[in-house]
Amino acid sequence: MIRTTKNHFYMSVDGNLSRLMEERNRYLQQISTGKKISRISEDPVSATAVMTYKSEDVKISQLGRNMVQGDNQLAVAGTAADEVHTTLFEAKTALTTWPSTQDIAMQQTIIKEMGQFEERIYGLANTISNGGSIFAGFQRRESETYEKIANSNSSSQLGAVYNGDGGEVLMEVGVLQSLQLNVVGGGFTLDGREIAGVFKKEKTEDSDARDVFALFSEMIAGMQDGSNAASRTSSEYPPATVRNLAVGELEFVAADGTTTAIGATHVGGSDTYDYIANNAWDINDVASTTGVTALLRAQVSGGAIATPAAADTLAAGDLKINDIPIGEVDLAAVPAGTSDAAANAALSNIRALATAINRESDETGVWATYEPESVSAAPYNYNLVLTSVEADSEAITIELAHDAHTQTGLGAAAGITDYHPGGAEAGPPATVDTYNAAMPVSGHATVYASNNGAVTLVSDDGFTLREKSSGVLSGTLGLSVNEGLDQHKSQTVLDQQVDQMDDYLTHVTAERASVAARRNHIEASRKSLDVRSHNLKDAADNLENVDMEEAIMKYYAAQNYYEATLASTSRVVSTSILNYLR
Repeated sequence: MIRTTKNHFYMSVDGNLSRLMEERNRYLQQISTGKKISRISEDPVSATAVMTYKSEDVKISQLGRNMVQGDNQLAVAGTAADEVHTTLFEAKTALTTWPSTQDIAMQQTIIKEMGQFEERIYGLANTISNGGSIFAGFQRRESETYEKIANSNSSSQLGAVYNGDGGEVLMEVGVLQSLQLNVVGGGFTLDGREIAGVFKKEKTEDSDARDVFALFSEMIAGMQDGSNAASRTSSEYPPATVRNLAVGELEFVAADGTTTAIGATHVGGSDTYDYIANNAWDINDVASTTGVTALLRAQVSGGAIATPAAADTLAAGDLKINDIPIGEVDLAAVPAGTSDAAANAALSNIRALATAINRESDETGVWATYEPESVSAAPYNYNLVLTSVEADSEAITIELAHDAHTQTGLGAAAGITDYHPGGAEAGPPATVDTYNAAMPVSGHATVYASNNGAVTLVSDDGFTLREKSSGVLSGTLGLSVNEGLDQHKSQTVLDQQVDQMDDYLTHVTAERASVAARRNHIEASRKSLDVRSHNLKDAADNLENVDMEEAIMKYYAAQNYYEATLASTSRVVSTSILNYLR
């Protein structure tokens, strides 16, 4: 028999009643709030899980809002790309209606219409949305992204300068998944960079316009001076590997069916650039009969520029290109090593040089770009590359004074250096400019080997090149056959421009498809996020929200248990010890 004291009995009864009251009140709290947990201590595991689920849902909600904003940005870019496509299509339609030279009034009407199309393209390219340009890249400029350049030489219009950076704006759309939210316009920057984008596709021929803005400039200029009626064809760009042209392998076919064979082989070629220059020489040997002239683009590639340990200055006039002085250029110090600071300083210097040269491009006819000295070398070694605006085989003349040859990488010493496309009477050593080391061919001073090797054939009339055996066109000039298996037909400049317009229509269509695909990706990601959010809320509800019917039943059960316990306890407590013993 267990004996207990009266105090212990009372304490036990009080504790039991308190526990029953607490349980009843907990169910009452659940009924009034709808929540299973009012304090973390009630269920630490479930409470922690609920907090985790809610935190994840907050992140999903923010990501969803970001996606909405990104989709809106892409929608604006997609609409602009649609309008660009429409404008290009309308411009192409106008080009195909270009009349003969006798209908001057109609020509002027189309020229004016083409100018309006050009302005529409510039307006679309400079579209501003949400406080920044939609085509500028990462920096989202608030000012003009595409700046039109007027050139006094109508045959060498530069089109526009791209003031964007081509960078990507990325957004997280999933675990280790990101999506580009911006659309890069692309083009040529003032400091010489070439950036692909909506308005800049890869060139397929040497004579192609460098971007859509240059294409419009060239079309309008050709319409104004009549040069778009000339016939022209170009080798592949970059050139294919070619060999020297042998006697009788290739001939011109005139409109009346008469043929003119290309002349004797010129030996001495040692690489692609020499071969294609010799083949151009062969074509020009019979130019008086065929009316076809072979041209190659002039290009000069310098050595790596100096990396000064202290701030340096290229003084005004220390560098002249085609007798035009290039202005003062401040060069930053390039610290030793492969640090980011060194790379950034060297890149800043090469851009500053290219920018200064390109400011005078209207006068010099030369455009500056740059490239790494080697993909395996440190990233702060760059070469300056100068290219003639036209494939006119004119020399690029560079005059160097003081230390300009080390500051620019052009030439071997201070003094005047004449660079020809493939030959230089007083040119630099081969270590500086490999393909410009050879002398020009005596008696054929208009033909030199070019750095890029692409040949352009020009004539006032249409012409056909026919090969005597398969593969000659491709193997000697880098031309593909068309209109049959053994011949390549020329086009007028205007016909080529229409083809380029077709290429840009295809290019812009691909850009539009890219935008649409990204928007579809965003929509799919948003739906996935909605499912994730719903699942997280369900998981949190299962842990946190109470089943009201169950809670009410438990409350009444606890209430009844409490009342029964209270009643039975009161009967036991009120009984005297004598009555209890009876």
